[in-house]
Amino acid sequence: MIIRLGEHFLNTATGALASDHKFDHINSVKLDHTALELLLCLIRYKGNNVSKTVMLNEVWPNKVVTEDVLSVAISHIRKALGDNARDPSYIKTIPSVGYRLIANVTEANEESDKKSKIESTLINKAKPSIKVSLLKLAVVVVLSIFLIVIKDYPGADNSIELPSQAAINHYQKGRYLLTLDDQSSWQSAQQIFEDTIITAPNYAPAYRELVNVKTKILTNDSVAKYKNVDEYYTLLNKSLLISPNDYKTHLVLADVAFFIEWNFDLAERHYNKATELAPLDGGAHFKFAEFLLAAGKFTAAIEHIKKYKNIEPTGYAIPSVAWIYNMMEDFDTAIIELNKLKTLQPNSFAYHISAQAILENMGDEQASFDELLHIFSEVNYSESELSKVTEQFIQGGLAAVNLWLLEEKQEQEYIGQYYPPLSYARYATKAGKNELAVDYILQALKQRDTTLLWFNVDPKYKKLRQHPKLRNIINSTID
Repeated sequence: MIIRLGEHFLNTATGALASDHKFDHINSVKLDHTALELLLCLIRYKGNNVSKTVMLNEVWPNKVVTEDVLSVAISHIRKALGDNARDPSYIKTIPSVGYRLIANVTEANEESDKKSKIESTLINKAKPSIKVSLLKLAVVVVLSIFLIVIKDYPGADNSIELPSQAAINHYQKGRYLLTLDDQSSWQSAQQIFEDTIITAPNYAPAYRELVNVKTKILTNDSVAKYKNVDEYYTLLNKSLLISPNDYKTHLVLADVAFFIEWNFDLAERHYNKATELAPLDGGAHFKFAEFLLAAGKFTAAIEHIKKYKNIEPTGYAIPSVAWIYNMMEDFDTAIIELNKLKTLQPNSFAYHISAQAILENMGDEQASFDELLHIFSEVNYSESELSKVTEQFIQGGLAAVNLWLLEEKQEQEYIGQYYPPLSYARYATKAGKNELAVDYILQALKQRDTTLLWFNVDPKYKKLRQHPKLRNIINSTID
């Protein structure tokens, strides 16, 4: 892609900089890979302050480098552009923060396209007839009325600036790649969204989708996502600056605040805003309900679950609804929701997982163990293992079964208790080994295991919440 950057032309693929788009000028220079990546980073955030943390995370991901490398790379870019740090035309230093690109950025062929259109209009211009003039006037009037109506329509987002059709098609390709289940497709999608931001810097959805793909690439690395949280906020705030009523961006920002930063106050504001802007989006209500549950705001959580179930047909019998009532220790309602799932999907893995947890919390150990046997069979336990675990249950109930899972089986798979080290904490808790459970929870906390967000309301951890090492490990707004 060729873009116009102030008085220069930049080939984003090769890093070539020149004073004309043919790149045959005697003064052409070529940026090395690092300088090019840093310049593209600044272009993506054009007109906004970019913190040093964001630049280091984007240009030197997963590498330990000092800010000196950033200063050197900026110096190389300025030299190539002929920029002056004291009186900049391209890159301005923002003391104690980072840098900001202040030069104009346009797609290289944009100006020539405009010029061609003007010339074509002048060449082909003919004196219009009165009928044609009146027709054009009528179209203008109708269009004006239409735009006024659209602008004033409740919930309409009037600040999204549509890019060219080619850019939209490119962006839509990125959205498609984001739905696929492989890293290479996600990385391609990331490049597409970054390209879209360069060519159409006022197209708000591109910033949101760039955050979606960046977090998806790091799905299994909560610590890395936490380190990048400032970058996500910068992108999302840019999107909201352009399009303040885009409920999807508010929803993504709420997810980042809740699941990545564990910032309950910020998350609540944006979940609330998203559901206000899109009251008929069932998924938004469900996300808000999950958050409110973690925050201990049970009444509000129920209200949003009811809205979700009224809007979304699958809400009639979704396992997570039963799970939410289980967390609230409203076991009667949890069983009602569970029975809906049993009627529709009696042999589903999700049903057995939900049933086991709810029945255990209700104190019905035999029924809970029966569900465990279904789960063990689903994950291919051998006949000898099934016999062994049954023997353990006969001798010591669920406590003995959990001790066997922890010490002998050392279960690594998902059987309804998440994954190690948190699953080990849950086995240890049920087995009565509280100090060992605390150690495993602290390991999970160090890994920023997102399932810990419900630590304050999950019945499984009741005995552990007052332990000195675990008090206030989740800074929520529990009433």
